[in-house]
Amino acid sequence: MAETIKTITDRGQFEEIFLKFFKNREVFIKTKSGDLFIQFLGYNDGNVAFRIPRVKNVPDSIVALTRLGDNTIYASLKVLDSNEDTFTFLPVKFQIISEKRKEERTDLGQPEQGQSDGKNILFVTGLMSEAMLQHSLESNSKKIEMVKDKIASDLKGKFDRTKVVFFNETRIDPRMKYFRETWSPLFIRDFSDNASDKMNKDLRFYLSEIYSKDYKLAAQKELISEAAVPFIYKGMIPYGYIQVNSSKTMDDSHLSVVKRLAALINEHLVKDQIFIPSKDRFLVIDVSKKGLGIVFKDRRQLRYFVKDNRLVLEMSLPDSNKVAMTVIVRNTIFHESGSIKVGLEISNIYAISEVNYDEFLEDMKK
Repeated sequence: MAETIKTITDRGQFEEIFLKFFKNREVFIKTKSGDLFIQFLGYNDGNVAFRIPRVKNVPDSIVALTRLGDNTIYASLKVLDSNEDTFTFLPVKFQIISEKRKEERTDLGQPEQGQSDGKNILFVTGLMSEAMLQHSLESNSKKIEMVKDKIASDLKGKFDRTKVVFFNETRIDPRMKYFRETWSPLFIRDFSDNASDKMNKDLRFYLSEIYSKDYKLAAQKELISEAAVPFIYKGMIPYGYIQVNSSKTMDDSHLSVVKRLAALINEHLVKDQIFIPSKDRFLVIDVSKKGLGIVFKDRRQLRYFVKDNRLVLEMSLPDSNKVAMTVIVRNTIFHESGSIKVGLEISNIYAISEVNYDEFLEDMKK
C-alpha cells in the first residue's frame, strides 16, 4: 500500500521534476500489451519531448512513469505534435507515489549483452498457462466428452445429480472461482433448512456465494448436500471439477469417491497428453523470494503471458536442481532493443523446490 501520494500541478516545478526523475532513466508508458520503453529527450518552453520507438500514433492523453528508489513518478501528458518517432507533449500534472518495495530482486544480468559471468544463467521451461490448458481442452473436445461419459457411468446410482465442468466451457462459474482461490474440495454434508450446522462458516459461504447463484440446483429442493472436487494440473492450476448432489446427507465416504475419481481422471488426461507444455525456454534475468523476471525477443511468445494469468513452469538452477512453481503474470515491458521483459509473481511452489530455491537465493547473497 502506498505510504504517501503527492500531486504536483505547479508548472514552475515541472522542468526540475523531468530533469531529476526522467532524464537518463528508464521511462515507460502503459499500453494494452504492456509497458513500452520510451526515451526522455528534453523539456523546453513548457513542453516535453519523448522518443517512442516503433509507434506511429499515441492516444491524445498518456501517462509516462519512471521509478527512483522508493518513488514511482507518473506524468500525465497531452499530445501536441509528432515527427516520426518523436512526440511533443503538454505536461498536465505529476503524481509521486512513495512506497517501499516488498523485497529486492537479485539481478542475474543478460548473457547476450555481456552482463552475466555465466555462473548463474537460469532458464524456465515446461511452461503451461491457463490459456494453453483451455486451448488443449477445446482441441480435444471428443476425448473430453468421453471423459464426461466415463464419470457419469462410474457415478451412476451413487448420487442424485452429477455434473462435470471444464473451465473452457464457462466464463462465470462460482465453483471454479472458489477452486482457483483455494484448490480445495467443496463439501457440504447437509444444507437443508434443518441442517444442524446452519451457522457453520463454510455453509454460510456456500449458500451465499455458490448455491444462491446456481439456479438449476436451487430449483431442485430435494437435493440437500454437495461434494465438488477440482481437477488440478500438476497440483497447481485448477481447470475443471466434478460436482455431485444428493437428496440425503453425505459423509466422508461420499467425498472420497469423488476425490478418487477426480484424481484418476486428472492422471488420465496428463498421460493421454491432452496437455502439452511449451518446448520454449526463457532466460531468467532477476529473482527474489516472491518473483522473477524473464526476457525474450520473439513477440509470438507473448501469447503465453496474459496479464494476471497463472502459469506452471520449471526453473533450472546452476546445481541442476529443478524448481517447480506456479506464477502469475504481473507486467510486461517492451524495450527499444526489441527485448521483452515479463515480471512474474510466485504464487505457489512445491515444498522440495522451495528448499532448493531458498538455498539458491542465499548463495546469491554471498
